[in-house]
Amino acid sequence: MYLKIFLKIILYWILIPFGIAGIFSLWPSEGLMWGIFLIIFGIFWAGISAAYLILDGHGSPFKEIETKRFVKSGPYSMSRHPIYFGYLLYTLGVALLFNLHILWAWLAGLVIILILAILENRSLFKRFPQAREIHLPLILPLKKWRVDPVVEPPFLYAFMFLIGKFIVPFFYDVRMEGKEKIPNGPYVVIANHASYPDPLFVIDILNSYVRFPITSAHYKRFSWFYELVGIFPIKRYTVDVHAIMKFTKTMKSGGIIGIFPEGERNWDGRHLEVQEGVIRLLKMSPNPILPVRIEDIHLLWPRWAKKLSKGVVKVKIGDPVNPQDYQKAFDFIFLDTFKSKTYADYRGIEAYLWQCPKCENIGSVKGYKKGFECKNCGSKWIKPTVEEVRKLHDSISLSKEILLEDEAIINGKRSKFRMDKNNIELGDLTFNLCEVQSFLTESSKHIYIFTNELFIVKPLKTSPLMWKEYFDFFKIK
Repeated sequence: MYLKIFLKIILYWILIPFGIAGIFSLWPSEGLMWGIFLIIFGIFWAGISAAYLILDGHGSPFKEIETKRFVKSGPYSMSRHPIYFGYLLYTLGVALLFNLHILWAWLAGLVIILILAILENRSLFKRFPQAREIHLPLILPLKKWRVDPVVEPPFLYAFMFLIGKFIVPFFYDVRMEGKEKIPNGPYVVIANHASYPDPLFVIDILNSYVRFPITSAHYKRFSWFYELVGIFPIKRYTVDVHAIMKFTKTMKSGGIIGIFPEGERNWDGRHLEVQEGVIRLLKMSPNPILPVRIEDIHLLWPRWAKKLSKGVVKVKIGDPVNPQDYQKAFDFIFLDTFKSKTYADYRGIEAYLWQCPKCENIGSVKGYKKGFECKNCGSKWIKPTVEEVRKLHDSISLSKEILLEDEAIINGKRSKFRMDKNNIELGDLTFNLCEVQSFLTESSKHIYIFTNELFIVKPLKTSPLMWKEYFDFFKIK
């Protein structure tokens, strides 16, 4: 099927237009700049239109994959057949670029495309009777661009989707299983979360507009971008009524919500605890839950890594489940499939192994390509498995008599950062640990501490995971 689609693209977008242009190439064209512009814009417009057909219609421009839903968003809110418009601009650009004498061939092609568009209209009305109620130009985009961002992809989302389709294969060989299990109607997709590109893998396998939440502190930095791709903020450190309303509205409107139940990337492939609020939200859903498991990305780009490594990533779709049976979905996405495997690169592992398992010295472990060592006692580990790394981390000993201290950037200012079994100091402010409502490691470098006020803390010499694990240890009574 995909070979046929590829061959059609080669035939219609390369062989036919450039073949005809080559026949008459003896006559030079003077429309160089206009030709280049129309070629680029035509490809762009056809590409965006195809993206909307895939994301909103769950089909493709080719008969091999039939469209499942009537598309009326983006380019399809401006004309009935926007891909044809892009193709006409593209072929006109080829004519202007190579030879003005083949404009007659372009005009003949225009007539053929008009006939095809009329025939496709009849087929469209049979499959989607509601299309008759929407009056649109046949090919020319003369209407206003319209998108409902709750259920339809915004322009930037569709554009990034196209870019991702070309960029992701340069870094990862993504192998997908279970696409036949995707429901026809709306659903809530949940997935394990081990690395930054996880949302890309989910979108890539679903080929749909999926709305993801993102921590509000991250959202503020690039709010303009997240707004334009349909991502909305959520305050993980408190009950966020506004975010819950967005969840509910999207679900009830027939949109697709994407949730990473762990809330943040895990550190060693073992899933993090799912907050009760996430479970309540899933149980509220009127739509089924679709579980997606992303395998082996943790080996290529773990949370503590300094750089990504290229390799194979498997993305598997499980059976849709009733929201009340959410635990079945959790069992699928949190299945541990790689604990006996080794990492592609161990550089940066000191953020995870913040204490040497042998000499118990803090901050002395240093990672390199094929393993890591302790600069204090000289212990070395070469290509340990994920399970062995976990055991080394679990052997770290904690003491309630210790005083942790470091210089840190706290809400943009350099200040002292201290914590013992009773209190935490953030610059000139001191809080009892029981006053801290939330203590999260939002990245491999930052800590989010919420005490009726959000403090974003970046320790300069120590691992955020160390502070998180000691905080949890101190809180245990």
